[in-house]
Amino acid sequence: MNKMKHAGWLIFICLALFISACGKNMPTISPQLLQSKQSVLVITKTDLNEQTAAVVQKTLLAWRDSQHIAFEWFPNVAALENPLVDKIKTSPYDYIIVIGNTLTSEAVSHAAAMPDKKWILLDDAISLSAVPISGDQIVWKQTGQGFMEKQWQEWVKQQQVIGKRLEWVTVSTNPIPSMWAPSEEAEYISLSDAEGWYAPFQSQVRQHGPDWLVVYSPLEPAVLQRMKALQVPIMNISSTTINVQWETVMTAVLDQLQKQWTPGVQVYRNEEITVIKP
Repeated sequence: MNKMKHAGWLIFICLALFISACGKNMPTISPQLLQSKQSVLVITKTDLNEQTAAVVQKTLLAWRDSQHIAFEWFPNVAALENPLVDKIKTSPYDYIIVIGNTLTSEAVSHAAAMPDKKWILLDDAISLSAVPISGDQIVWKQTGQGFMEKQWQEWVKQQQVIGKRLEWVTVSTNPIPSMWAPSEEAEYISLSDAEGWYAPFQSQVRQHGPDWLVVYSPLEPAVLQRMKALQVPIMNISSTTINVQWETVMTAVLDQLQKQWTPGVQVYRNEEITVIKP
C-alpha cells in the first residue's frame, strides 16, 4: 500500500512539473537542433491575453509534434532591444514570428536588415498608419489601408443622405477620408493634437449645431467626458476594435512556412478577424 501511495505521489509530481514546463517559458533550443530542423522563433507582446497565449502554445506544440518544427517562444516582450536582436542575428532561425502591433511596426526595420531570415508580422489591432516594407523576407498581416472607411462608410453615408451634420475630431496624422469630409468642409474638422484645440472646437460645435460629434482618432477619457457636456450625440469611431481568430491565422502561417511563401502586406480575411464596433 505504501509503495502504491509513493508511486502515486511520484506521478503527481511529474505531472505538475510537466504542466509548469508547458507554460509560456518554452524550452530553449540547442544550436544543433536549430540547424537540423525547420526552426521558428515566436515573439509576443507584453499584454497578450491568456486566450491568445494558449492558442500560441497549443500551435507551437502541435507544429513540433506533427510537423517536426523546432521552436522558441519569447513572451512578454516590450520592445525589440539589442540583446534580443543580436540573438536573432546569431541564431540559425528559419522564421521569426512577431505578434502584436506594438512590436510589428518596430520589427519591420530589423527584418529588412536580415535578408537571411523570413519574418511573419501579425498585427493584433487595427493598423492606423501604413509602414512601407521592402524585401522578399517579410510577410505582414494587418487590417490594411482603408479599413476604417470600409467599416464605417455605410453609417456615414446614411447620415449624409438624411441630412445629418457631422463634426469631426481627429489628429493631424490620421486625416478624415475626403469622401466623408471634403476640403470645403474643413471647418467641421478639429485636430486634437493641436495646442489649445478644445476651446475653438467647443465654439465651433455651438456655432455649427451638429447632429453628431464623430471621434475618428482616440481621445483621452477625460476629454470624451468633457465632450458629453456639449449635449451632442457622440459616435466614437476610434473605439472600433478587432478580435483576431488566432487558430485560423496560425493555420495560414503554417501554409506560409511549408507551402508557398508570399511576401508583402497581407490583409486579414473576413474569417480571420471579428470587428467590434461601438
